[in-house]
Amino acid sequence: MAVCAADIADYDPRMAVATAKVENGVKWIDGVHLPIEGRAFDNTAAYYDRLPKTVTTNVNAGVRGMCNHTTGMQLRFRTDSKRIVVKWVPVNKNLAMDHMPSTGVSGIDVYRQEPDGQWRYVNTGRVHGADGAQLSVPWTPGDTCLVNLPLYNGIKSIMIGIDENATVSAPPPHRSGVTKPVVFYGTSITHGGCASRPGLSFVNIVGRELDVPVVNLGFSGSGWMEFEMSEHLAAIDASCYVLDCLWNMGFGDKGRNWNVDENYEPFIRNLRAKRPDVPIVMAAQCDVFLRPGGASRFAEKDAYVRALYDKLVAEGWKNLVYLPADELHGFSGEGTVDGCHPNDIGMCELARGFGAAVAKALKLR
Repeated sequence: MAVCAADIADYDPRMAVATAKVENGVKWIDGVHLPIEGRAFDNTAAYYDRLPKTVTTNVNAGVRGMCNHTTGMQLRFRTDSKRIVVKWVPVNKNLAMDHMPSTGVSGIDVYRQEPDGQWRYVNTGRVHGADGAQLSVPWTPGDTCLVNLPLYNGIKSIMIGIDENATVSAPPPHRSGVTKPVVFYGTSITHGGCASRPGLSFVNIVGRELDVPVVNLGFSGSGWMEFEMSEHLAAIDASCYVLDCLWNMGFGDKGRNWNVDENYEPFIRNLRAKRPDVPIVMAAQCDVFLRPGGASRFAEKDAYVRALYDKLVAEGWKNLVYLPADELHGFSGEGTVDGCHPNDIGMCELARGFGAAVAKALKLR
């Protein structure tokens, strides 16, 4: 079983030590024996998959094909080593896309937690071939390490190297006090497209800045809100759910299995029925071209979701947060690579909006 956020304080490093191999003064520990966050299911076809192997064809092929992408997953541990070495092997040979670099698609990045609790970027591991890559960074013994896994690729394996006589241990608890993950469900934007490196996915930024564990269930082009997906989300013991699927959904085209006006309400009602006390954030569709006081290009879908939110509140629903479009992107128009997918500017803008909504839902601010 994975050592995840809720039980990370109980992490026992004995298996990591027992299975470690020493080569040239480096003790190599398999990532499966380190504390991991962002991995929500144990009944998966492969260890680093994001969904259980019980997913059926009632969920679209895009989700099923991308469930091995490791977006949102991170190894988080403490070590007394003076260096940390990371080596990993990607699943897919396509290491980059035409609008997203290999550092984001297939790379890893490393963060260090400072004494004030803030996470500070250390370095990025760049992968140049399907056989894998390696990154070595100097380390201050006792510091907590966070390794973000690739956004749009899977990994066959990841190994962490430390000094031969060094040890690993559990990281400190999240300062927020939140032990259950914030679960994000959405589209390619949620998935991480097109951040230049994993730590700049808005989901990962929210996790660091609020100091909460996260689970990323963003699936490029495939956030359709099928009813079965509500069952998989509800199977996760979450602190909060964030629904951000509108970019992938149509409106008013009857009979399509991705329509917001057909799928959204059954999805959210089932999620609330299964997890009645868990807050839910309902996000509007982000629009980089939105101007202050102006209408969104996606006003029809946004109006539907806002009306559904008002309806549910009128029914007495609690712990429900609506996130409007004008609280997502800024107004410079510089936040995407193509009018849709965020660049790093856009990811930081989205992190501010989603972070504020999650903080409100969890009563952190």
